[in-house]
Amino acid sequence: MRYLILLLVLASPMVCAQQTVQPSVFQALTSAQQAQQQGNYGQARDTLQQALNQVRAGSLEQALIEQRLGYLAIARDRHEEAIDWLSKALAHDRLEAEAASQDRRNLAQLLAVAGRYREAVTLLEVEQARGALPRDSQRLLVQAYSQLRQFDKAIPLAERVVREEPGIDAAWYQLLVGMNYRLQRYSQAERWLKPMLRREPANAEYWRQLAAMQSLDNRPRAAAASLRLAYEAGVRFSATDLDSLVGLQTQAGAPWQAARLLEEMFERGLLPANAERRERLAQLWQLARDRQRAESAWRSLAEHSGRASHWLRVAAVQMESEDWNGLLASLARAESDANAEQRRQIRLWQGYARQALGEPEAARRALLEVSDGRQAEEARRLLEWIDNQS
Repeated sequence: MRYLILLLVLASPMVCAQQTVQPSVFQALTSAQQAQQQGNYGQARDTLQQALNQVRAGSLEQALIEQRLGYLAIARDRHEEAIDWLSKALAHDRLEAEAASQDRRNLAQLLAVAGRYREAVTLLEVEQARGALPRDSQRLLVQAYSQLRQFDKAIPLAERVVREEPGIDAAWYQLLVGMNYRLQRYSQAERWLKPMLRREPANAEYWRQLAAMQSLDNRPRAAAASLRLAYEAGVRFSATDLDSLVGLQTQAGAPWQAARLLEEMFERGLLPANAERRERLAQLWQLARDRQRAESAWRSLAEHSGRASHWLRVAAVQMESEDWNGLLASLARAESDANAEQRRQIRLWQGYARQALGEPEAARRALLEVSDGRQAEEARRLLEWIDNQS
């Protein structure tokens, strides 16, 4: 998900009237301000450095000069230097409360731009504890939390931002979608996708995301219905887009949802059920350990193609289910199209099935035919086990 980056718009506070400052320091601050406004940054810095060398450590005057040096560094695009000066100025705890609050918020923006999100969060949480954060600071705190993957903290703030400004950039809705997705709150992610679709009903990416959230939320029928609704409204999806949507469920560790979504797409005419996709469906059912559906899917392919590889897939599911008679029948169907490697696999599995059915001699005959290839060692071990049992 993409995150918003706020523009660094920083105030440049002058000395507060409530604070009494040495006249020489006040003059230095004023002169530096004028030089800065005229673009004479070097002169402004020299004036402030000279004044800094003459003030008492820990004084209000030191804090004000360091504060001004911080804002001067910002004007010169020296953000690390600005962070250093503003941190020093705040550390003295001498600045008037309103000015210090503004400095903390500005410093938090600098830290966020520098990628120092944890420090930015610390400052903004201090401000939050003191009272309501301005809207820009709320947004910055959301972004910092999200960068730190503290989504539980970010989401309530982001929701407040969106509620207060429903016409806000779509990226904020997308941020809420992304954070809820990361927390596997798929129905909440779906909730924030819907305003985006109302704004841009022809946006295919939003429809794909909606279908993905519904599928991950164990509602593959709703996901396929959403895609069909979009299609009927004129939104066109490529086969690659829809295949990728199924892949998303697989990557998320949800093969059952992926299989159901693919099946629904077949039924609604969104994807052609070619041999490659039917193989994928069978593989997904097998990955989901839904043996009944996996066997049915592989059998449908095998009966249509007659390929040994497909019949061996049927046999593999039957072996997991310990359906020994069904396994033997499938192996017999595989044999006519089998190559040498596949025939060795057939004999090995026949050995297992015959032994399980209480036919050790038939098992031994099958296993003795597996004299080479990668199955040979497994056949030898099974033969030894049969002999020991005898």
